[in-house]
Amino acid sequence: MTDALAPLALTRDLFARLVERDVRYCHWKSTPGLPIAMAGRTDLDLLVEREDAAAFAEVARELGFKPFISHESRRFPAVDDLLGYDPATGRLVHLHVYYQLILGEHYVKNHRLPFERALIAASRPRDGVRIPPPELEVAILAYRTLLKYRDADAAKDLAGVGHRGGIPTPALAELRTLIAGTTPGLVAAAMARHLPGLAPEPVLGLMRVATDDPRDALALVGLRRRARTALRPFERSPARSAWWRYMRARAGAQWPLRLITRSAGRRAVKRKSPQAGGLMVAIIGSDGAGKSTAVGHIVDWLAWRLNVSVQYLGSSQPSRATAVTKRAAKVARALGRRMAGERPGPLGGPAGLLMALRHLGDARDRARRARAARALASRGVLVLLDRYPLAGVLVSGLPLDGPRIRATLDCGSARIRRLADREERFYRDMPRPDHLIVLRVSPQTASSRRPEHAAEDLAARTAAIAELKRSELPMTVIDADRQLDEVLADVRATIWRLL
Repeated sequence: MTDALAPLALTRDLFARLVERDVRYCHWKSTPGLPIAMAGRTDLDLLVEREDAAAFAEVARELGFKPFISHESRRFPAVDDLLGYDPATGRLVHLHVYYQLILGEHYVKNHRLPFERALIAASRPRDGVRIPPPELEVAILAYRTLLKYRDADAAKDLAGVGHRGGIPTPALAELRTLIAGTTPGLVAAAMARHLPGLAPEPVLGLMRVATDDPRDALALVGLRRRARTALRPFERSPARSAWWRYMRARAGAQWPLRLITRSAGRRAVKRKSPQAGGLMVAIIGSDGAGKSTAVGHIVDWLAWRLNVSVQYLGSSQPSRATAVTKRAAKVARALGRRMAGERPGPLGGPAGLLMALRHLGDARDRARRARAARALASRGVLVLLDRYPLAGVLVSGLPLDGPRIRATLDCGSARIRRLADREERFYRDMPRPDHLIVLRVSPQTASSRRPEHAAEDLAARTAAIAELKRSELPMTVIDADRQLDEVLADVRATIWRLL
């Protein structure tokens, strides 16, 4: 086994403690891929005896697992989503915890098989994890596969076109692995003993198709019909009602309807959200502290499972309107300085007005993005703010990423004073983050990482960050002078603590 597939300490501890506490469970599906799941590369699907749910929850809580909420299209009764964090590797461990055997089509899962206790009792340990015998796992997998076989798949199989269709490649590989470890006779006998009332014919038929011709559309459609008939006593709601729910979910996910039914904000919450709700976390620091690197790392780390969004609150990514004003102000400032003979003092006149509009545009952009961040956080998204304007961070007497008009321009004009008032109001009313992560770096380190920046400017910025008071917002200070891996590990640990 390669290091990439070595079991994580967190997964090993989980299953060891379940044995210690006599928690009845089994890993009930995709057991051929169990080594990958133990390494934190994919989900662990656990079926837990309902009477042991409290004991299981206690073990998970002791190990730092946290509950998360799935998108409504992936949320089903009797199923919990837990995520754990393995500090040694930085990987997340995703537990799908079932207290009932729920299965069926995508978006619906309309069938519940009341055989949980029998499946758990028949399971046996393998590499420290309890798994069902291949006869029972292949039976349940066959029904799951047939329920997910769509008419579109059948049409592709009949025409012999497309890479998809038939039995999906992962399911086919899993079926063949399980089939190699058993026989049709053993499967039929095991189903009669442990899954009474569940017809073996669809399972045995799919075993033949998977071995002989996995794109035999006529055979698959016939087996699907028999599977649906056999599962009718186990439906959670009438088949017609489930079909309508499935079709609505499918239609909403397809182009062009998804363009109408899903705004950008709704697409952002399609993954999991913390049970405690979303939050805004601002990452601040001097140039060279690694703010953007940290933000990108957290996105790479979490976005495969969680709803994560990034809002940039600096000034180097202006909106279109602000970008136009910024270019015009740059030209006007250069002309104004030349005509004034480079006299020092606040800028006024037309050049001053354009500069005021440019600063106002920056404030408007930041406020709009901060409001969007707060709206996303209120819907369960982890929003990372790359920079945040703080009144307590002063560089040469000016707030870093804060108001500029009144302090840098000639406010003799009533128009510019009104613009200054509006700018300050944008910053004053800006939604505040729930937590600050402050990356503190020394001037020497900042200069070595950003040699293109003036050393005195970097020194002023690092000094301003160092003087930030904890009373302004809840915050975590991280020493960013260290190696990048160490810094990112601390950032990960902080984010995980806040989730």
